[in-house]
This record gives sequence, structure tokens and C-alpha cells, in this order.
Amino acid sequence: MDELLKKGSKNVRKATLIVLFAGVLFWVATIFYFSTRPPEESQQQSNFAYRVIKKIDNVLDFSNTQIFKRVERKLKLIWFGTEYVPAEMVIRKTAHFGLYFVFGFLVALTFSWWKRDIIISVITGFTVPSTYAIFDEYNQIFYQRGSSLNDVVIDSSGALVGVIVFLLLIAVFWGIERLIKILK
Repeated sequence: MDELLKKGSKNVRKATLIVLFAGVLFWVATIFYFSTRPPEESQQQSNFAYRVIKKIDNVLDFSNTQIFKRVERKLKLIWFGTEYVPAEMVIRKTAHFGLYFVFGFLVALTFSWWKRDIIISVITGFTVPSTYAIFDEYNQIFYQRGSSLNDVVIDSSGALVGVIVFLLLIAVFWGIERLIKILK
């Protein structure tokens, strides 16, 4: 019976690893898709996102909160060096950040599951997306879009925050596991 359980958990582990790697590949394909859109289509996507967010804001009125105004101002200053930037540009850069946040998190999670080594997970969770960001920006040249070092920095910072969130979740789960052991 023990042998059957070990084999079963080994198969579950392999299946989970395959799903995680498939998730990473899917995310790479998603980023590639967005970066290969012609400038006009990319602008339409940004405008659509802006209109959706504006409609949500009309209902929830979150853009008039102090925290929103502070965060928006900080992001504009960090990403553009000025606070006088249209909201559409902030949405575009936030999309960069968000895509690479998920990418960094997924890579760290996948390598953690595969290698069972937090240091390797952290390093790959940051370096794989950051390296891909460089190639992604270069690739955009072939689609009549500009490449930007600033975008690479935003992408890399998204990956870094994704890895930090991964580490925080690992710490929380580790703490809960320790607490359960103590309470037993």
C-alpha cells in the first residue's frame, strides 16, 4: 500500500509540474501575442482597457480616493519622470508590470515545485522574465513598434514583485504549517 501511495504522489507531482510548465509557456505566448500586435491594434486594446476601467470607476468611484491619487502620482513619477502623463499611458505600463508580475510568480512557483529550492526559484523567477523582457522589446522592432529600456525596467520590476509575493506566500504557508504542527 505504501508503495502505491508513493507512486501515486509521484504521478501527481509530475502532472502538477507539467501543468505549471504549460502555464509558464501559455504566459510567454500571451506576452508574445500582445507584443506582436501592430501599433494601431495595441492602441485600440489600450483604449478598450481605459474605457472599461472608466466604466468601473463610474460605478465604484475609486479614482477620487486619496490612495489612488497617491499611487497614480508615484507610478507616473517613477515610470515617466513626470506626473503629466495621460491615463492611457499609465494603463499600458501597468499592463507591462502586471504581465511580468504573473510571469515572475509563475516561474518562481514552477521552479520551486520542480527543484524544491527557494534560491533557485527566486533567481529564475526574476532572471527568466527579465531576460525575456529584453528579447520581447527587441522583437517589437519587427512589428513597427518601438523598443524601450524603460519597459524592460517596468517588466523586470513586475517580475521582482511577483517573486516577492511568491516568497511571502511561501512564508505564510510555512508559518501555518509550523503552527499546525505546534498545535498538534
